[in-house]
Amino acid sequence: MRSVTLLCVLLPVVLSGCAALPKRDRAAATQADWPVLLTIEDLTAPPPAEADPTEALEARAAALRARAALLAATDI
Repeated sequence: MRSVTLLCVLLPVVLSGCAALPKRDRAAATQADWPVLLTIEDLTAPPPAEADPTEALEARAAALRARAALLAATDI
């Protein structure tokens, strides 16, 4: 019984050593595939200031008001 247990444990280990592993494709790991490295100054610099969205929001609100006035004037 002990030999059967030992066989069941060791057989997969022994057979896995016989498996043909694929060779690594060295052409796939080129330097072009690596991430771009940043300098420490780029990493620690404060984020750029965002543009003030006030003008864009006011223009959008005016366009929506004009559309609402047009829809209110339309007789359905």
